Amino acid sequence: MTLLINHATVITVDPDRQVLTDCSIVIANDKITALGPSHELDTRYRDASTVIDAAGKVVLPGFVSTHNHVGYAVFRGRAEDIGYAPTHRLYLPMSGVITSSEREVIGALAVTELLRGGVTTILEMEEDAELFAPFIESSGIRAFIGVMVNDVNLDALASGQTVFDDTIRTQQLSQATGLAERWHGRSGSRIQAVMAANGLSMSSPTLLKGLRAAADDLGLRLSIHLGFGERELVESVHHRAQFNYALDCGMLGTDVIAVHCYDVDETEIDMLAKSGTSLAHCPHMNQFRGEVAPIQAMQSKGMKIGLGIDNYFSDYFEVLRSCIASARIRAHDPEVFSAHDALALGTIDSAVVMGLDHEIGSIEIGKKADLQIIDMRRLGLTPTNDPVATLVYHGHGKDVETVIVDGQVVVSNGRVQTADEDALITQASQAATAAWDRFSQRYGSFVAPAPN
Repeated sequence: MTLLINHATVITVDPDRQVLTDCSIVIANDKITALGPSHELDTRYRDASTVIDAAGKVVLPGFVSTHNHVGYAVFRGRAEDIGYAPTHRLYLPMSGVITSSEREVIGALAVTELLRGGVTTILEMEEDAELFAPFIESSGIRAFIGVMVNDVNLDALASGQTVFDDTIRTQQLSQATGLAERWHGRSGSRIQAVMAANGLSMSSPTLLKGLRAAADDLGLRLSIHLGFGERELVESVHHRAQFNYALDCGMLGTDVIAVHCYDVDETEIDMLAKSGTSLAHCPHMNQFRGEVAPIQAMQSKGMKIGLGIDNYFSDYFEVLRSCIASARIRAHDPEVFSAHDALALGTIDSAVVMGLDHEIGSIEIGKKADLQIIDMRRLGLTPTNDPVATLVYHGHGKDVETVIVDGQVVVSNGRVQTADEDALITQASQAATAAWDRFSQRYGSFVAPAPN
């Protein structure tokens, strides 16, 4: 099967950052096999089985999100205004309330939203991540999936005590390795596994070292929330500085994707850079907590940085804008980070962080056909003086018309082809209502009491 996209403006995000006009892309099976002027390729591939007329449209690589919790869409409209409290007053309490079927359908809706908005690759880590694996596979999205482990006793935590539980630890490691063994390499390696931990304060040394050992044994990457405001708690629980503890337990290294890292000093940035640890930068999520990661300082040290959506958002264009705005505010410099810089972070740089840059992240011959197409002839995108700047500063997920992953069209005319959008919206709404009803009955409101 051959797919021809013709007469497009193509934002390649290749090493030369080329933007090609009146360009055609040829896709055979899952790969880009030709790229060049339409007047040449249209004649050569006139017998293509499918042709997409992209006149007036822009083709760019699919977005790569290095950090997601798709089931956390249940917290949309509940968590944004309660500062640092969501983990202990929403996320953990809800884990004991929501049912597997409720979490599953809400996560399926989130995956559908991401695809609809041009996100073609995600790193999904969550407590019950395997719930989402079948839908992720059928949806057509590319994904790393991992169980987000911790071994803290939640009842003790609710009373303000950190107690690590051997039984929980054994179960969590078994669940994480089980997912990896069942799902890594599925669908032609479109689905891969990752070993993931919630954070340092909620993880014993035995758990983290066990996670590291499993990753080494299975040849997988790791991801963990680091440097996100738990500095004092880590020192209180483990009697070690947060990044020293992470290093001791194998949670820094060239195969580790650290998430957030907005609470870091210069010495800790040096530790991250020296270890080769990559960063999943989530600027849109972090700005609502009043935080900005010092990514300029990290980049100056040679760190690899990609972008992530995180919890209850789904529009990746907002992440691009948040990246630029937060960096400029931190630097007090309106010329820090260009639209081209942000787009690279959200595509090829994020692919580098995930070790997939040889396959995705740019539009080049021989790479996987993971693309999005946007019709620029619409309100908000006209005039298109510069396609990169116009999309980065003015685009939205709802503007995406077509999405292709692994050579397969998964979004056409703005509708996801691999899921029933309307049914998912109804089912997810019902599931969230039921879960929040039980939550409020148990805790007396939509926010659990603060730990004693």
